[in-house]
Amino acid sequence: MLLALAMVLAMPAKSQVQFGVEAGMNLTKLNFSDNLSTMANSDNMAGWYLGPKVNVTIPVVGLGLDAALVYSQKKIDVNGDLNTFRSFEVPVNVRYTLGMSSIAAIYLATGPQFGFNIGNSTLYEATASFKKEHMCVSWNVGGGVKLAGHLEIGLLYNFGISDYYKMDGASDYNFKGNSFQLQAAYLF
Repeated sequence: MLLALAMVLAMPAKSQVQFGVEAGMNLTKLNFSDNLSTMANSDNMAGWYLGPKVNVTIPVVGLGLDAALVYSQKKIDVNGDLNTFRSFEVPVNVRYTLGMSSIAAIYLATGPQFGFNIGNSTLYEATASFKKEHMCVSWNVGGGVKLAGHLEIGLLYNFGISDYYKMDGASDYNFKGNSFQLQAAYLF
């Protein structure tokens, strides 16, 4: 029993670290607060993201962690008024991988994503002015496949926990963004 415990504790020392590049597409839909939902609507809008990524995996156990720093552009539409939401995003996901990662494997991932807004700080809609939050927090849930130990293709759903924008002078008028993310990563 002591030998088995020692082996489990020693596994993190044999973890595999891979660096790479991640790119993907965002399909974003805005979620308005109750008092705004009767005055505003939003269509699904496409955007994109790109940046470096790191994966850390414990091969025998299949557990791991991935993190990235990506530049992201999401198009948002409020009552037909099209705007671009720019940010640096830092997703940090816990992963479980099943299969032979050197040939083919399936992974599941979940974790927080921290967005740091850049660009315009105000969105002007026909009836109001909204102030952009400096940082947004969301949560990722998804999975994908890893092929030949280097190529990952995945689909994540990212739902907003904190607000993108708040109406000037009225903190209970706000909206969040929810996104489907189709992603590809190449790991060296």
